Amino acid sequence: MPRFRSDRSRETIEAAVLHRLRSLVGGLGQSARAIEERTGVTNAQLFLLQHLASGDGSSVRDLAARAHTGQSAVSAIVGRLVARRLVRRARSPVDGRSVVLTLTDSGRALVRRAPEPPTTRLLRALAELDARELRALVQGLAGLSRSMRLPDHASPMLFENPARRRIARGAIRRVMRRAT
Repeated sequence: MPRFRSDRSRETIEAAVLHRLRSLVGGLGQSARAIEERTGVTNAQLFLLQHLASGDGSSVRDLAARAHTGQSAVSAIVGRLVARRLVRRARSPVDGRSVVLTLTDSGRALVRRAPEPPTTRLLRALAELDARELRALVQGLAGLSRSMRLPDHASPMLFENPARRRIARGAIRRVMRRAT
Protein backbone atom coordinates (compact mmCIF):
# COMPACT_ATOMS: atom_id res chain seq x y z
CA MET A 1 0.00 0.00 0.00
CA PRO A 2 1.54 3.36 -0.96
CA ARG A 3 2.20 5.86 1.81
CA PHE A 4 0.74 9.32 1.47
CA ARG A 5 2.29 12.52 2.83
CA SER A 6 -1.06 13.67 4.12
CA ASP A 7 -4.70 12.74 4.30
CA ARG A 8 -5.29 15.56 1.82
CA SER A 9 -3.13 13.97 -0.88
CA ARG A 10 -4.89 10.65 -0.34
CA GLU A 11 -8.29 12.33 -0.67
CA THR A 12 -7.15 14.03 -3.87
CA ILE A 13 -6.01 10.72 -5.37
CA GLU A 14 -9.20 8.93 -4.27
CA ALA A 15 -11.26 11.71 -5.87
CA ALA A 16 -9.23 11.39 -9.08
CA VAL A 17 -9.77 7.61 -9.13
CA LEU A 18 -13.50 8.04 -8.57
CA HIS A 19 -13.65 10.65 -11.33
CA ARG A 20 -11.83 8.33 -13.76
CA LEU A 21 -14.05 5.35 -12.87
CA ARG A 22 -17.20 7.44 -13.31
CA SER A 23 -15.93 8.70 -16.64
CA LEU A 24 -15.01 5.21 -17.86
CA VAL A 25 -18.15 3.40 -16.68
CA GLY A 26 -20.43 6.28 -17.68
CA GLY A 27 -18.90 6.65 -21.14
CA LEU A 28 -18.96 2.94 -21.88
CA GLY A 29 -22.49 2.58 -20.49
CA GLN A 30 -23.79 5.52 -22.51
CA SER A 31 -22.21 4.07 -25.65
CA ALA A 32 -23.71 0.63 -24.93
CA ARG A 33 -27.20 2.11 -24.43
CA ALA A 34 -26.91 4.13 -27.65
CA ILE A 35 -25.91 1.00 -29.56
CA GLU A 36 -28.85 -0.92 -28.13
CA GLU A 37 -31.29 1.84 -29.07
CA ARG A 38 -29.82 2.23 -32.56
CA THR A 39 -29.37 -1.44 -33.48
CA GLY A 40 -31.74 -3.41 -31.24
CA VAL A 41 -28.88 -5.60 -29.95
CA THR A 42 -26.70 -5.34 -26.87
CA ASN A 43 -23.03 -4.37 -26.80
CA ALA A 44 -22.05 -8.01 -26.25
CA GLN A 45 -24.25 -9.21 -29.09
CA LEU A 46 -22.85 -6.61 -31.48
CA PHE A 47 -19.28 -7.43 -30.42
CA LEU A 48 -19.85 -11.10 -31.31
CA LEU A 49 -21.68 -10.23 -34.55
CA GLN A 50 -18.79 -8.05 -35.67
CA HIS A 51 -16.31 -10.83 -34.97
CA LEU A 52 -18.44 -13.26 -36.95
CA ALA A 53 -18.52 -10.74 -39.81
CA SER A 54 -14.73 -10.70 -39.96
CA GLY A 55 -14.39 -14.40 -40.72
CA ASP A 56 -15.83 -17.33 -42.62
CA GLY A 57 -17.30 -18.97 -39.55
CA SER A 58 -16.35 -19.36 -35.94
CA SER A 59 -17.08 -21.63 -33.05
CA VAL A 60 -18.33 -20.59 -29.63
CA ARG A 61 -14.85 -21.39 -28.37
CA ASP A 62 -13.26 -19.00 -30.91
CA LEU A 63 -15.67 -16.22 -29.97
CA ALA A 64 -15.10 -16.76 -26.25
CA ALA A 65 -11.34 -16.47 -26.79
CA ARG A 66 -11.78 -13.22 -28.72
CA ALA A 67 -14.11 -11.83 -26.05
CA HIS A 68 -11.83 -12.98 -23.18
CA THR A 69 -14.75 -14.66 -21.44
CA GLY A 70 -16.21 -18.11 -20.85
CA GLN A 71 -17.86 -20.30 -23.45
CA SER A 72 -21.10 -20.51 -21.46
CA ALA A 73 -21.57 -16.71 -21.53
CA VAL A 74 -20.91 -16.62 -25.29
CA SER A 75 -23.13 -19.63 -25.92
CA ALA A 76 -26.09 -17.93 -24.21
CA ILE A 77 -25.61 -14.76 -26.25
CA VAL A 78 -25.23 -16.75 -29.48
CA GLY A 79 -28.46 -18.57 -28.64
CA ARG A 80 -30.28 -15.24 -28.52
CA LEU A 81 -28.71 -14.19 -31.82
CA VAL A 82 -29.78 -17.46 -33.43
CA ALA A 83 -33.33 -16.98 -32.10
CA ARG A 84 -33.38 -13.52 -33.71
CA ARG A 85 -32.14 -15.02 -36.98
CA LEU A 86 -28.98 -12.91 -37.01
CA VAL A 87 -26.67 -15.94 -36.66
CA ARG A 88 -26.88 -19.41 -38.15
CA ARG A 89 -25.53 -22.59 -36.56
CA ALA A 90 -24.35 -25.41 -38.83
CA ARG A 91 -22.30 -28.57 -38.48
CA SER A 92 -18.70 -28.13 -39.50
CA PRO A 93 -17.94 -29.69 -42.89
CA VAL A 94 -14.48 -30.59 -41.53
CA ASP A 95 -15.55 -32.06 -38.19
CA GLY A 96 -19.21 -33.05 -37.95
CA ARG A 97 -19.03 -32.95 -34.15
CA SER A 98 -18.39 -29.21 -34.04
CA VAL A 99 -20.69 -26.31 -34.84
CA VAL A 100 -19.79 -23.36 -37.06
CA LEU A 101 -21.46 -20.00 -36.56
CA THR A 102 -22.06 -17.62 -39.46
CA LEU A 103 -24.02 -14.45 -39.96
CA THR A 104 -27.33 -14.50 -41.77
CA ASP A 105 -28.10 -11.80 -44.35
CA SER A 106 -29.96 -9.91 -41.61
CA GLY A 107 -26.96 -10.19 -39.30
CA ARG A 108 -24.64 -8.91 -42.01
CA ALA A 109 -26.93 -5.94 -42.72
CA LEU A 110 -27.08 -5.05 -39.03
CA VAL A 111 -23.26 -5.16 -38.70
CA ARG A 112 -22.82 -2.92 -41.76
CA ARG A 113 -24.92 -0.18 -40.14
CA ALA A 114 -23.75 -0.58 -36.56
CA PRO A 115 -21.26 1.62 -34.73
CA GLU A 116 -18.25 0.20 -32.93
CA PRO A 117 -19.25 -1.52 -29.66
CA PRO A 118 -17.71 -0.32 -26.37
CA THR A 119 -15.98 -3.66 -25.82
CA THR A 120 -14.05 -3.23 -29.06
CA ARG A 121 -13.06 0.31 -28.06
CA LEU A 122 -11.94 -0.91 -24.64
CA LEU A 123 -9.86 -3.78 -26.04
CA ARG A 124 -8.21 -1.45 -28.55
CA ALA A 125 -7.37 1.02 -25.76
CA LEU A 126 -5.91 -1.79 -23.61
CA ALA A 127 -3.76 -2.87 -26.56
CA GLU A 128 -2.28 0.63 -26.65
CA LEU A 129 -1.06 0.40 -23.03
CA ASP A 130 2.45 -0.83 -22.43
CA ALA A 131 3.08 -3.93 -20.28
CA ARG A 132 3.87 -1.86 -17.18
CA GLU A 133 0.61 0.09 -17.45
CA LEU A 134 -1.39 -3.10 -18.00
CA ARG A 135 0.17 -4.79 -14.95
CA ALA A 136 -0.51 -1.71 -12.81
CA LEU A 137 -4.11 -1.60 -14.03
CA VAL A 138 -4.67 -5.29 -13.25
CA GLN A 139 -3.11 -4.93 -9.80
CA GLY A 140 -5.12 -1.80 -9.02
CA LEU A 141 -8.40 -3.31 -10.17
CA ALA A 142 -7.67 -6.55 -8.30
CA GLY A 143 -6.99 -4.59 -5.12
CA LEU A 144 -10.17 -2.57 -5.56
CA SER A 145 -12.21 -5.74 -6.12
CA ARG A 146 -10.68 -7.35 -3.02
CA SER A 147 -11.36 -4.27 -0.89
CA MET A 148 -14.97 -4.24 -2.10
CA ARG A 149 -15.21 -7.99 -1.44
CA LEU A 150 -16.39 -8.64 -4.98
CA PRO A 151 -16.34 -12.26 -6.15
CA ASP A 152 -13.37 -13.19 -8.29
CA HIS A 153 -15.19 -15.16 -10.97
CA ALA A 154 -16.00 -14.76 -14.61
CA SER A 155 -18.73 -12.22 -15.21
CA PRO A 156 -20.92 -11.96 -18.26
CA MET A 157 -19.69 -9.82 -21.11
CA LEU A 158 -19.79 -6.05 -20.62
CA PHE A 159 -23.30 -4.62 -20.46
CA GLU A 160 -24.88 -8.03 -20.93
CA ASN A 161 -27.30 -8.87 -18.15
CA PRO A 162 -28.70 -12.37 -18.66
CA ALA A 163 -31.78 -11.52 -16.61
CA ARG A 164 -32.56 -8.31 -18.52
CA ARG A 165 -35.65 -7.91 -20.61
CA ARG A 166 -35.34 -9.04 -24.16
CA ILE A 167 -35.37 -6.42 -26.87
CA ALA A 168 -38.53 -6.57 -28.94
CA ARG A 169 -38.23 -8.10 -32.36
CA GLY A 170 -39.85 -4.92 -33.66
CA ALA A 171 -36.64 -3.01 -32.86
CA ILE A 172 -34.67 -5.41 -35.07
CA ARG A 173 -37.23 -5.07 -37.87
CA ARG A 174 -36.97 -1.24 -37.70
CA VAL A 175 -33.19 -1.42 -37.96
CA MET A 176 -33.42 -3.83 -40.90
CA ARG A 177 -35.91 -1.55 -42.73
CA ARG A 178 -33.52 1.39 -42.35
CA ALA A 179 -30.67 -0.74 -43.74
CA THR A 180 -32.45 -1.28 -47.05
